[in-house]
Amino acid sequence: MIRIVTRARLARLEDAARTASEQARQASGAANEAFGRHVRELWNVTDRAERAEAATTEVGVLLSGALAELSDAQQELLREGHRDPSAA
Repeated sequence: MIRIVTRARLARLEDAARTASEQARQASGAANEAFGRHVRELWNVTDRAERAEAATTEVGVLLSGALAELSDAQQELLREGHRDPSAA
């Protein structure tokens, strides 16, 4: 099949191609902006998670120390109780 393309039809096709190209450029820009936002959010979430993990580790160390001190105090109380028969 042979199709004859007129100048008017060619002009409309070129105009449609320019419009489509501009829409594609805008969509690409919007996608890049969205990707940038997601990367920044991921960075922020990762940073918060790392800080929470560090805080959890610090609290664990403090708790471990407190439990050790409590155990020492309990042992001391038990030793004092066995030495002093009037206690209890």
